[in-house]
Amino acid sequence: MSPKPLILVCVPLYPSADAVLPYLKARLAGKKLPPRASEVNDLDVNEDTVPFEVKYFPTPNEEGKGPSDQDWEKCAVLVCLQIPERLKSTTQVPKLKLVQLCSAGVNHIQGTPFYKSIPEKSDLIVCSASGIHVVPISEHVIATTMALYHNFPKFILSGAQDPPRWIRMPELGHGGFVVRELRGRTIGLLGYGHIARETARMAQALGMRVICATRTGHPTPIKGYLLPHTGDHDGHIPAKWYTTTSADSLAAFYANADVVVNSLPATDETRGFVDEGAFRRMKDDAVFVNIGRGDTVDQETMIRALEAGLHAPGDADTVTEKPDKGNLRIGAASLDVTTPEPLPADSKLWRLPNVLLTPHMSGGSELYWYRVADLASINAVRVVREGKGGLNAVRGKGED
Repeated sequence: MSPKPLILVCVPLYPSADAVLPYLKARLAGKKLPPRASEVNDLDVNEDTVPFEVKYFPTPNEEGKGPSDQDWEKCAVLVCLQIPERLKSTTQVPKLKLVQLCSAGVNHIQGTPFYKSIPEKSDLIVCSASGIHVVPISEHVIATTMALYHNFPKFILSGAQDPPRWIRMPELGHGGFVVRELRGRTIGLLGYGHIARETARMAQALGMRVICATRTGHPTPIKGYLLPHTGDHDGHIPAKWYTTTSADSLAAFYANADVVVNSLPATDETRGFVDEGAFRRMKDDAVFVNIGRGDTVDQETMIRALEAGLHAPGDADTVTEKPDKGNLRIGAASLDVTTPEPLPADSKLWRLPNVLLTPHMSGGSELYWYRVADLASINAVRVVREGKGGLNAVRGKGED
């Protein structure tokens, strides 16, 4: 009998390897499992039914705690967040067929010696983890937008004072009747990938109108790792599609959105994409949500727009669209990503009461590593055993 292909898991697993590794092995063996972490603990797996050997190295860069040279030589699948430091060249891994990353982003590995060593005509497949975050990040978008619409930051700050202070309705203006409702509002999704599509589904369920802006500007299906009963696989939810390649179309997108959600990845093309022109075209009371990458936004201009939003005159709800040279003013922002990270203590963003800051953790679900294991098992079987392309392939053969 030939030896089983080797999978090296070179990343710490949470809540524990004892919980996640049996899940990975069961999925490799073809078992269908429930998605809830609490329902898969204490999973009993017959190793004879698992068509792969699995080795776990939670701290592969520590001396004596990483894979051996023999492990690298036998490795068919590498599951990792970062490329292990000892892995410098593809010559060390002659049997490697798949690198399964545990993150949606891939730019952090593209400059490594290992990645640069991959021959141009190599069959090696590298796959991202796009799709595993769709539920928690979409919930984060809706939750923080709703928190801003319901003035939670102001109430939380008043409660954190010493002594705590009870805010009375007249202090909020308009007799205290200032809570805004999501229903009937328009949410604009800049980028329409996995996360944006689940956000669209949730927003539509809350009665929001959905629009989006993409490169093509027309409905397109999505491939890759798709969680059941999530998202908008065919692209039918948005009431209108705009294109990011037309200045006029993009301006109309910003002008028509009450909530603008940026999910753009970090690339040379997207750096600084949400610029002063974008903020000037947004509504005066717009909520800007960034769950993409910090460097896709002109952060200093955004801060100026948020500062102006603290002193907006009149009733912002009466503002619908802006002229070509609009005000540099928005109502609030929810930021899970910034530039740089961690955000320096002297950043004005910490002190703006119309900003909700979270430390790039919107995707940190309790089910994160179970979904990594699920995706890794699917791709390992597809690539190594079936000779197919990988889901979420960013290099090499993808799905048909």
